[in-house]
Amino acid sequence: SFTSCVKTPGEGGKASIVGKIELIRRIQINNPASTVDTIAAIDVSVYIIYGDHISPDDKVDTNPDGEFSFEWLRTGDYTVYVYSEDTTSTAAPLPKVAFAFEVDILDKSDVIDLEPIYIYDKY
Repeated sequence: SFTSCVKTPGEGGKASIVGKIELIRRIQINNPASTVDTIAAIDVSVYIIYGDHISPDDKVDTNPDGEFSFEWLRTGDYTVYVYSEDTTSTAAPLPKVAFAFEVDILDKSDVIDLEPIYIYDKY
């Protein structure tokens, strides 16, 4: 009898997910009118979950331009997420919220370039 190896999402392929994190700084975090500027989010942790796993499988930090990359991935479903200050809260200290994005790698050599991800912080 023959057995087959089912490839699951994770490392060991040729695909990658790349993106950029932008930091919107506000004087009052829950007031969009108080936005001071938008800059590259430097040295921010970006997490990835492979398939239906519960916990993060890997983490990278953004470079000085706010860019990140997860490389050597196989085809499958992934979740990429990053933490930000909560812009809907008035609590002190501000709680963190996760901004998550679902990504499907369909071809073994795909390079998925995500739209810029915006996070928030007090100025």
